[in-house]
Amino acid sequence: MDQELLNFLNPRKGHIRLESGYHGGMWLDLDPLFVMPGRIRPLVETLAGRLQLHNIEAVCGPLVGGAFLAQAVASLLDIEFYYAERFVPTVRDTLFPVEHRIPEGVGSMVSGKRVAVVDDALKELTAADEAAISALIKKAVG
Repeated sequence: MDQELLNFLNPRKGHIRLESGYHGGMWLDLDPLFVMPGRIRPLVETLAGRLQLHNIEAVCGPLVGGAFLAQAVASLLDIEFYYAERFVPTVRDTLFPVEHRIPEGVGSMVSGKRVAVVDDALKELTAADEAAISALIKKAVG
């Protein structure tokens, strides 16, 4: 990763418990990426180009972070954009305790569409991604 970009993301090392319940050794504050969208535009264009090859009809991301990326990709591809809202159940004693749900007002609009789920995470599928995918599947099948 480019050192200037890494410094911009304020990396913190140590034992970090992630939202998913997993543990990591470094935390990157990704929110600053979206303050100056032009800074990440080349990365968004690359992602949009790759996703375009899959004939997607919409892009969805978790409301915090991922939705900004999803909206930028959707805008470049001139396709639909959806977001999933974070929901924390009262009982959180499992791995991946946080859910993400697509708002009722647009949930039915996504049914049957070919949707890419994106997030601002850098390394792996996150709990938010899995929850957004689950929300899409629930809306699509019923």
